[in-house]
Order: sequence, then C-alpha cells, then structure tokens
Amino acid sequence: MANEEIPTQFSGLMYAPSTENEVYMLTAFLWQYLPYRIVFEQFEVDPKQQGYKHSKWLDARGKRLVKRKWEDITVEFKLYSSGFLRDLERYPGLKVDRANLIICWCDDAPEVADYVDEVISLKPIFFSLPEDERKHIILYPERTTPDKTSHLSSIDDLLSRFSEANRPKVEKLLELWAQLPQAGVAEILFPWGARTILRASAYAIQCITLTEYASKSARRVALSRFEGKTLPGSEQICIPLENIDLGVLPEFVDMVSARS
Repeated sequence: MANEEIPTQFSGLMYAPSTENEVYMLTAFLWQYLPYRIVFEQFEVDPKQQGYKHSKWLDARGKRLVKRKWEDITVEFKLYSSGFLRDLERYPGLKVDRANLIICWCDDAPEVADYVDEVISLKPIFFSLPEDERKHIILYPERTTPDKTSHLSSIDDLLSRFSEANRPKVEKLLELWAQLPQAGVAEILFPWGARTILRASAYAIQCITLTEYASKSARRVALSRFEGKTLPGSEQICIPLENIDLGVLPEFVDMVSARS
C-alpha cells in the first residue's frame, strides 16, 4: 500500500491479525472491551518452575477479576483457537494442567472449550464496535479472510523454497489433499477439519511431519517403510522428503488421511 493512502491520524494495525504476535497487540488495543479485567504478571512461563506436568512454555500468567475477586490464570494467545489442538497433541499434559484462558482472533474450534476454562475471541468484540471506532484500531479488517488465490500465492512462495527433487512431491501432495492447504511461515499445512495432521517443511532438512495418525499401523509404516523419526518430547514423526518417492504419494495420502 502506498504511504499516501494511510490517514495521517491513524495508528494501529494496518490489517486484521494474520500472526499470533498481532493478537498480542490487538488484545492491548481492545483492552477496555474485554469481558473482565486482566492483570499480566509474567510472559513466557517456564512449566518446570510452576510444577506443571507438561513441558510447554505458556504465553502468560496473571490474574482476572471475577465477582470482585482476583483469580490466578494462565493465558495462551492464538491466531485461531484450533491452534491449541496442536498443542494438546504435542503436550498431552495440558489436559491435566489446563490453560485457563485462550485469547484468539477467531474461535474456529468449539471443542477447545473442553480443555480450557474460557476462550475470548477478539473478532466478535472488534466487530461489535461502531465503524468509526474500528477504523482507529484496524484500518482494513477485510483482509481477515484471504481468498483461495492469496493462499495459493503464499503456497507458491513456499514451493519455491523446496529443492528441484522435492518440489514435485509437495506439488503432488497439494493436488491429492482433499481440503485446502494453508501457508505457514516456512511450512505448508495440510488440515483435516480443524486439525493440521500433516506439514511440509521447507527447512534445511526438507521433510513431512505427521502430527496425527489414522491408525497404529499408519504410525508403524511411517517409522519403518519411510524411515521416519519421532520428534523429541512428542508423538509427531518427521519423514525426510527424500524417503518418499513421487509414485507412492497417493498411497501415502490414503494412509495418513483415512479415518475410521
């Protein structure tokens, strides 16, 4: 966007959140509209110091005022509430030492409410404000829901990072996958409903990461036939793309996406 298109009196987010960091900022901008008072005491909370059963560093801890009394809380910030489902897969102990509050831009996974005390979605709070007030916080909120073309453009950028040998494999995955893949920072995310069960990572070691399995036999095949490695501290399996031949990708997709 050209500089002259931005009002000189504006100070805020140019577009609706597209990252977790922007959710932090928007929380501050909407502070007075949250359903109750919150006090933050610490960010980046070490689980060992708090005696938690899981090993995930929590985003924050603090207090909230409920019925004129302060209650201790832990807080997780997410762009979409469904992101917390991936945390539960990687850190099952979160089901015991529950996070009390999730603050997100969009609550897209109602089942998250089974694992936390409350989800605060900033999107309905923002759109409940008068238009002139919204314009002082987010200049162009219509960027909230990018269309398929913008997703593909971002995915095209990620595809260019894969080697010539691996790029056709990722392209084939995109072709075979039943749902619309999404672009991450350095990964292409393959969703199944609200969950991401497969990630194609364009890191130094280009790989496929399985975050969820259709069956125990699928897990065994991923570890044996494709020489996958279990990631430390989780049940996720990382398979170097060089271990997956282009011709077996239809069989591979059937294996990881089939649901009983």
